[in-house]
Amino acid sequence: MPTEKEIVLRGEKALQVVDVLNSTTLKILKAARTMPMSVTKLSEDLKLSEAYISEQVRALEDLNLVSITYERGKRGIRKISTSALEKITIILKDEEL
Repeated sequence: MPTEKEIVLRGEKALQVVDVLNSTTLKILKAARTMPMSVTKLSEDLKLSEAYISEQVRALEDLNLVSITYERGKRGIRKISTSALEKITIILKDEEL
């Protein structure tokens, strides 16, 4: 299991992450936290299409919320997702000094 990691977000980066987070991406992050999972396995577990799961994993990958590795599968290369974090903190207002 990956080590505990936290990201603290403000401003534009926070908006990008909030834009990507939905019930599906949260389920992906939670599932990939317990063990590395392929798009096929995530699709089966979440009962959603592989195309949709792949799109959601790509969005999480673009924001560095999941780590991706590749391994040989029965029919080509499998993309394996692992949650890159345990906690996301979003700061809505910066304290001014």
